[in-house]
Amino acid sequence: MWTPKRTYKDDHPDAPPRRFDRKQIRASRLSIVHEDQDLIVVQKATGVPTAGTPTAGGTTLLAMVRQHVVENGPRMPRRQLKERKFLAEEMGMPDPERVPPVGVIHRLDKEASGLVVFSKSERGFIWLKDDFKSKRAKRNYMAVVEGTFGMPGQTGTLSSLLTEDETGLVRSVPATQTGNGGLGSQANRGVGESGRAGGEDEDDGPAARAATTFFRVIRTGKNNTLLALSLHTGRKHQIRVHLAEAGHPIVGDERYGARTDPMKRLALHATDLAFAHPGSGQACEFVSPAPGAFYRAVGEVPPPDSEHAARSGLMQRPSSQDKQKAGRVANATSWENVATWYDAMIDEQRNDHYANVILPGTLRMLSPAAGQRMLDLACGQGVLSRMLAQLGCEVVGVDAAPSLVAAAKSRSRSERTPNRPEFLVGDATGLDALKLKPASFDSVICVMALANMDPLEPVFAAVRALLVAGGKLVFVITHPAFRGHGQTSWGWDDRSGVQFRRVDGYLSSGSKQIQMHPGQAPDVMTTTFHRPLQTYIRQLAGAGLAVTDLQEWPALRHSQPGPRAEAENRSRREIPLFLAITATALNDAPRHTTPSTVH
Repeated sequence: MWTPKRTYKDDHPDAPPRRFDRKQIRASRLSIVHEDQDLIVVQKATGVPTAGTPTAGGTTLLAMVRQHVVENGPRMPRRQLKERKFLAEEMGMPDPERVPPVGVIHRLDKEASGLVVFSKSERGFIWLKDDFKSKRAKRNYMAVVEGTFGMPGQTGTLSSLLTEDETGLVRSVPATQTGNGGLGSQANRGVGESGRAGGEDEDDGPAARAATTFFRVIRTGKNNTLLALSLHTGRKHQIRVHLAEAGHPIVGDERYGARTDPMKRLALHATDLAFAHPGSGQACEFVSPAPGAFYRAVGEVPPPDSEHAARSGLMQRPSSQDKQKAGRVANATSWENVATWYDAMIDEQRNDHYANVILPGTLRMLSPAAGQRMLDLACGQGVLSRMLAQLGCEVVGVDAAPSLVAAAKSRSRSERTPNRPEFLVGDATGLDALKLKPASFDSVICVMALANMDPLEPVFAAVRALLVAGGKLVFVITHPAFRGHGQTSWGWDDRSGVQFRRVDGYLSSGSKQIQMHPGQAPDVMTTTFHRPLQTYIRQLAGAGLAVTDLQEWPALRHSQPGPRAEAENRSRREIPLFLAITATALNDAPRHTTPSTVH
């Protein structure tokens, strides 16, 4: 592990902290980069705290965002508002006039500037927090440090265990001083003004925690160095401490030993922020150019300012590969007998799991782009197909239930989309009967349906035949380890006050008739097939599909206030409800009989 150098403070422990002459900066208005119903991205000015206690006569960025949201609350036509209010009262949905809560996802130091994202909805808060916690979100910074810190183009990594003392000063410590395992505790996790737990930046405290910073040298000059930085972790003051302990404090960082302050501010700016949108799943990237003073500090002319941007990549289509087909007689598992109920539940009532977890999660794994060709397998009434069409994709939806396909066509005709989806009646275990063109799809999606299909071999074989090499299959199922029908259940431990998940079986495959909606529709039944994860992996590999991503998604529901509510909510967050897998089509697929096709 990298060993930090001694700092000015280490060599002069009794010296008073250096105080630079700074003007009190007061943000007069909120600088909004992007805003929608789930989130708001803003630029923080230097001298403004992200959250917490404001400075004398000042405010916080969180307070400014909350005021903006209150003053610019939801507005909708009176008729639509009346309908939403009825749904809110009858079905327990959120009040349409309720001001959405603002959640702190991550923080920037008060002295730093740049991009910060806040959530504006429950869905936005949960998904963005998960993106940052799982390190799928990307944050890049630029900083000017004192001295010459390598040659332009040089890269490196700074890693250490960071701890915070009683004065709020952060420093690195040896591995022998990690306290209780260095993992932190619930008590150490900060809470923002909104009452929501802060981002990963706040998981600090006395216990030492691992921190890693990546850097690249951009320019050197005037005895300063301009750096581009990215974070593997997001600890308090992480970048500042690592650079100071490397012997090159950030210009203007009086707290960590800087001796110069030519800009009258801390020379640290959050330039890039990237994450998957919690509503659409699309990759979003926001860019805020570093201040021109950063470049002038190293003797460079600042580059022309660029615009804030949001972009996603488009997958290239390689040449086609061999196709395949597998045998076994398929079980009849069409949802035709539950079509009316399912259509109403998903499209009219907007099932909360489907709307808040499954749809945004699936879109995040897909990263759809205009022009891509998608096959929505077991498409139901076409909710996902229509969303993909709205994003500019060419979509074919297939379902074995004629009533659901009819509903999908009807809803599609009522929407104005540049690429209206094509909906076909067909069995997923016999896709060759539809005579789809081989190697013609960039992605195949199967949402909450594989567990109702048997056998899987012909499904995966046909999917591989239809995908371009490098194309991907994305499917979502209930988690087979924790949500096996008749094999798992919730339990409560009175002694510890903990809700747990009991698992009575997992490895044995089997099928079960289940009620789709006990209480409301007790006669609605369908067959579900339980398979352990190893079965899915083995059959995917046999079809020439390699697992390249696996995500586990918890439920977003919350218990009503009560003595068990906190424990119940924690168990929901920790024990996933859904399993999502991305499997990529290999270049050399197993050779089987090719399905008959027409072009």
